[in-house]
Amino acid sequence: MKVLVTVGAQLPFERLIKAINDINKPLNLNVFAQVGDDLNAYDGIQTIDFLSSNEYEAKLDWCDIVIAHAGMGTIIQCLELNKKLIVVPRLAKFNEHRNDHQLDTISRFEPLTSSTSLMRVCRDVENLKNIFQEIEKLSEMNDFFTTEKEHDTENLGTYIKKMIDDEI
Repeated sequence: MKVLVTVGAQLPFERLIKAINDINKPLNLNVFAQVGDDLNAYDGIQTIDFLSSNEYEAKLDWCDIVIAHAGMGTIIQCLELNKKLIVVPRLAKFNEHRNDHQLDTISRFEPLTSSTSLMRVCRDVENLKNIFQEIEKLSEMNDFFTTEKEHDTENLGTYIKKMIDDEI
């Protein structure tokens, strides 16, 4: 199983990378992680500080599963590719971000997911291994969201556009 981990371009996300490194030891996955300015050494995963756009797209094509911070860019790219995705929000209480806007993001997406969705939310890294093992078994033919998506498409599209507009 090939796993791409991405923390985005702004800040490191050591809590997530450490959790992935720990769960990978018994699973022995092929993990490639873009870690930002994280100076820690990890023994179970391959890391790089940053990827160019072309390198990122190649790694996205290469992987079976993406594990990422709850960034809109990654969510949208994985949605477009129908790629298995686990999102873990950065939390201000751990100084991983300036505020908890990623909790707002996952609060909007989480109700659209189920045990058969290709996107999963992981609120606690202690649950990451279980969520990974559940999503790993799914077929890429599954929907990114549950069928609730069909009833929410217009609102979700409006929400995504607003999130993008607010960030720019």
